[in-house]
Amino acid sequence: MDPKSTAATLRVRLATFVQGLIPPTCYLCLDPGQPPALDLCAGCEADLPWLGPACGICAMPTRLPVDCCERCRAAPPVFDAAFAACHYEFPVIELIQRMKYRGELPLARILGTVLGRRLARCEQPLPDVVVPVPLHADRERQRGYNQAREIARYAARELGVPVADRLVRRIRATAEQAVLPASSRRANLRGAFAATPAAAGLRIAVLDDVLTTGATADALALALFAAGARRVEAWAVARASGAAAAPAQL
Repeated sequence: MDPKSTAATLRVRLATFVQGLIPPTCYLCLDPGQPPALDLCAGCEADLPWLGPACGICAMPTRLPVDCCERCRAAPPVFDAAFAACHYEFPVIELIQRMKYRGELPLARILGTVLGRRLARCEQPLPDVVVPVPLHADRERQRGYNQAREIARYAARELGVPVADRLVRRIRATAEQAVLPASSRRANLRGAFAATPAAAGLRIAVLDDVLTTGATADALALALFAAGARRVEAWAVARASGAAAAPAQL
């Protein structure tokens, strides 16, 4: 194992250990957090940029709740439905980027918990398993962790749903989606994932930090449906709804 990967892995383990020792403190305002272990006070949680009415298929914000927006009717995604807790706006964007790119792993507890709590309020049937979007092995070794898996641990804990992080593998290294234009994201992920036969008959939620064009969720859904999955949903902490977001493209 290279020194950079070893250091990243140790950093993750240390962050998890320290997190369990310190009483929760709100990351945003430094007031006491919410017991037993949420580093976010009730006031700051209430002030998050929660996603309001949205399309039931792609989770794009709408003026009124709709089962299927016009874009999804014209070009439906591969996955069956999507859910996002928040708009991709401050402070959620800051929390996600600090966790993802600066290794601030304690933030996964905030992001996963608020996503799980929001999903629990929907009173919709839960999936059989949650599948975090997998990183390629090389990228995960370099980073030392998979941010989607860390978020999924806490979201799944809130919902009482198991995490199945070996159900799908990323078999082809790809460019990072965030640096690509929307028009290139689908091609970038073509053939990037492979699901195991254990997916057959399951209702699955694939989970990522941000849902943007939906290209990642579509690529995962293709692999899971090919393995016999019964239903595939896309879950994300935040929904990006700017010009780069297209209807049928996590």
